[in-house]
Amino acid sequence: MISFGTKYWFILLVVILVIAAGVVTLLYFRNNANRELSKTQIRILMSLRFFSFFLIAFLLLSPFIRNLKKVVQNPIIITAWDNSSSLTSVGDSLQNAALFASVKEEINDQLGSDFEVIEYTFGETTKREGQQDFTDKESNYSEMISSVMDMHFNQNIGALIVAGDGIYNQGKNPVNLLNELSFPIYSIGFGDTSVVSDSRIQSIRVNRTAFSGNKFPVEIDMQFSKVKGKNLKLSIIQNGAELASQVITPPNDNYFHSQEFILEAGDPGLKHYSVVIEPVENERNTENNKAGFVINVLKNKQKILILSDGSHPDIGAIKNTLEEQKTYEVSVFTKEPYPSNLQEFNLVILNQLPTSGKSAASIIETARKSRLPLLFIVGNKTFLPQLNVLNQGVKIEALAGSGEEAQSNINPTYATFNLSEDFIEILPKFPPLQVPFANYEMEAEFTPLFYQKLKGIETGKPIIATGKLEGRKIAYIFGEGIWRWRLFDYYQNQSHARFNELINQLIQYLALRENEDNFIVEFKPVYTETEDIILNAELYNDAFERISSEEVNIELKNSNDEDFNFSFDIQGQNYFLNAGHLPMGDYTFSADVTIGTETFTESGNFTIVPVDIENVITRANHTMLYQLAKQSGGELYMPAQTTELISELKTVNKLKASTYFQEMINELLNLRWLFFVLLLLLSMEWFLRKYWGIY
Repeated sequence: MISFGTKYWFILLVVILVIAAGVVTLLYFRNNANRELSKTQIRILMSLRFFSFFLIAFLLLSPFIRNLKKVVQNPIIITAWDNSSSLTSVGDSLQNAALFASVKEEINDQLGSDFEVIEYTFGETTKREGQQDFTDKESNYSEMISSVMDMHFNQNIGALIVAGDGIYNQGKNPVNLLNELSFPIYSIGFGDTSVVSDSRIQSIRVNRTAFSGNKFPVEIDMQFSKVKGKNLKLSIIQNGAELASQVITPPNDNYFHSQEFILEAGDPGLKHYSVVIEPVENERNTENNKAGFVINVLKNKQKILILSDGSHPDIGAIKNTLEEQKTYEVSVFTKEPYPSNLQEFNLVILNQLPTSGKSAASIIETARKSRLPLLFIVGNKTFLPQLNVLNQGVKIEALAGSGEEAQSNINPTYATFNLSEDFIEILPKFPPLQVPFANYEMEAEFTPLFYQKLKGIETGKPIIATGKLEGRKIAYIFGEGIWRWRLFDYYQNQSHARFNELINQLIQYLALRENEDNFIVEFKPVYTETEDIILNAELYNDAFERISSEEVNIELKNSNDEDFNFSFDIQGQNYFLNAGHLPMGDYTFSADVTIGTETFTESGNFTIVPVDIENVITRANHTMLYQLAKQSGGELYMPAQTTELISELKTVNKLKASTYFQEMINELLNLRWLFFVLLLLLSMEWFLRKYWGIY
């Protein structure tokens, strides 16, 4: 079918016909030079010229042919094979691997002749036809399903065969993805589902950083199965010495317990600790009875300066919390003159400054030049127009009214530092703070820790936020009355532990001076063996303007004296290094950069720890595999039922070839035979004119 698109194309076609007829008439019918030709000869030449002229003009309009092409797509069978280490961690590993391989071979052989079989392995990541060696340290079923859907979007997937033990320890619950599927899942359940005596450490919660001479908490979650009434000793060990212990007696056969210890940080450096549960007799899996954690103990006492225009209970609450720690030295000034030399301090807290009578501009400028972190507490006395003029990353546009009461709501995406579940649980119960009735505008590098909740309605306004301004840490508490939180915490729990946790985390983040020069390297003190080792760097000139024109090199050295040398990549104004996966152990690094004639260096240390989550839970989860199959329209099979699974797939009516029609559009200019037709018309006209004596 020739399509002209609109009625105007039809008009153009008529115009072309008229013009072609006119040109031919002028060339042959009205031309006296053709009087020697007979009428038949003239008609032949006119016809050849008419068709050739019309064809050329018509093709210049770029006409096209539209038709429908029938496409038949045969069904695809996708197989996904669990490559995590939990499949071979229980029982005879060689026998388990052999059974897995035989099932895989049978499915490929029997289904390969009738269907297109596409094979994946999954664990930490999903790979096309990856090596089946059961070495992956994690199991991520949801990532596998998402990858299959993305890689085969709009293809005729007949079925997905998932072979594994159903233990997932990364990603979402795969059952929650079933509403996105358009094909059934047939699962093959491997592993042992029997309940046996087992004591396992599920998780350890600890801050990765502590200060020398300080104490830090460790929370350990444990799960006990079929060890009712037995006395089990939980110990924390460092360098072979037991630091703390607790005897736990499970009251039933399925018991969860959380235990907290308070440990001394000791001397500066990376500290490795082991957590061990004493195994019971005949306990099959003892690998999950132990786990480890690492903290980075920092030296140097932190000096905190609190400035205020008059006394305030918020100052007292913060000061009392910090003085409980051995690592802080707190100085409070409630009236002028304030200290002129700020370089000896690690953090300045400005309580409701600037006010209408005190601009605090000189203090903030001195802090900027000294690259000193600031914490602003905004209250009723804060003069907001002056605060906005100071350009400290936040602008507060006051609205009508003096203020309003706001409760706090956690920002779940905040990642600068962590707060415990106990604190997050009590946060909504804290008394409201008196906050400005205002609109807030923050720089892109600022992130809210808490949002304001006004009259029970969650808002996007911040109540506590942290960020960086020209590489310098700055935080805001947009309200006064935080002292009530400390009292409420004691009233509820007979301690200030949760309030102290918030203040210590916030102050520790701010007071930790990353760098005193123009070169900053950011890194994590602890990485896992499955993580990419990622470091970021920032570079500033003497005017403290961000630059990215110099080359930054870094040397990593582990405890075996192995060296790894890298250069940072430049991404905009930032420096970025992904060193990939490195061997486990403790590492030191030294990074250097030359700006002009001056060389800057940064050094630090971190550790790479093993991942043992595949050994934490080794009991196969066939319930999840059953739900995955049944809710998607498939079935759960055992390895011994592989033949039945193959028979089901070969006979099921759902596995049919899909047929659809695809619209095809081809321009006539692309048809070669039209060129030859045009060439033939012009050649015949030329030949006949020569043959009949017309030149």
